[in-house]
Amino acid sequence: MLRDAEPKVSRVFNGTNLRKEWTKACAAVGLGSIIKIEGKPCDPKYEGLIVHDLRRSAVRNLVNVGVPETVAMKISGHKARPVFDRYAIASEADLTKAMWRVELSGVSGESVVKVEEGNRARKRLTH
Repeated sequence: MLRDAEPKVSRVFNGTNLRKEWTKACAAVGLGSIIKIEGKPCDPKYEGLIVHDLRRSAVRNLVNVGVPETVAMKISGHKARPVFDRYAIASEADLTKAMWRVELSGVSGESVVKVEEGNRARKRLTH
């Protein structure tokens, strides 16, 4: 699909055309679509991948591989913690994985004791 597109000679994105060029590029490769709005020929609606989706993915990937959040904030350019927190989204899989890690490590407010019952072993929480 990109082979059919006419190559750009100048800068692809700059401060004035980022949104317009991004939407055209994403629509060209199937990552979004441009929807013409009746009565607004110069202002179509765009649905699809946006630049902030990539920023969100980058933040999530940095946090998931263990990069300290303060470092991830510097890399992503976030200056305010509340804004960074909106990008560092925890999924259901993240929450489940975290709980399994706590379970397996035995770290909680209670002690985990292995109890043998016949041929089966189980964990019992003690206070």
